[in-house]
Amino acid sequence: MTKTLRNIQKLKQQFPLIWMRPGELFAPGYANTIWTGEGSEIGDAPAFCSWGYRDTRGVHPELARALDQMGLYADFYDGGTVFIYQR
Repeated sequence: MTKTLRNIQKLKQQFPLIWMRPGELFAPGYANTIWTGEGSEIGDAPAFCSWGYRDTRGVHPELARALDQMGLYADFYDGGTVFIYQR
């Protein structure tokens, strides 16, 4: 199992309402990333909000903390598409 798939598995355990796919399913240039975005939730709040969560650059604070602890960060591709990268 690749590191990306292990990271997806670990994140899905903590955040079951966030959809995640290996980045290369989006496009070949996104290998070793996690593709996610619109429609993902944490509790009853959106996991990503490009115009909200200002202190965490559009990422729900709980998810931002978990990503930071794993050495990852999220970056918006567009308003509804997010990629998670290794630091």
